[in-house]
Amino acid sequence: MSIQIIKEVVEQHFDIDITKDTRKRHYVEARAMYFNLARDYTRMSLSVIGKTVYRDHTTVLYFLKQLRDWMLHDFRLKQDYDTINKRIQDAIHANPEEFKTAVTLEGFYETQYKRLKELTEQINQDQLTIS
Repeated sequence: MSIQIIKEVVEQHFDIDITKDTRKRHYVEARAMYFNLARDYTRMSLSVIGKTVYRDHTTVLYFLKQLRDWMLHDFRLKQDYDTINKRIQDAIHANPEEFKTAVTLEGFYETQYKRLKELTEQINQDQLTIS
């Protein structure tokens, strides 16, 4: 489930819990980024996206619009968003199917590590048979 991975990536980047009930700027900006990324990378409705962080669909809609304006005027915010978005894109490109089905970010990376380990072992074995 990629929405959980997106949530974890945003929370790790800011080192916060975006479900926390606060209006501090740091949290609000992180939630807005989460809403936008969830909207871009999942097929979930605004209502479902909002429920994942205990908000309703109107909150999600409001912050989707706000984030665009904020990023036009706040270079640091735009940089943070681009960094998080790049990390998610890299995960998707690494294995699109696994990204869709992974439950947690840790589980996704663990699966990718096992896959790379198997490929490395296969390459090493192939090199031994060629020699």
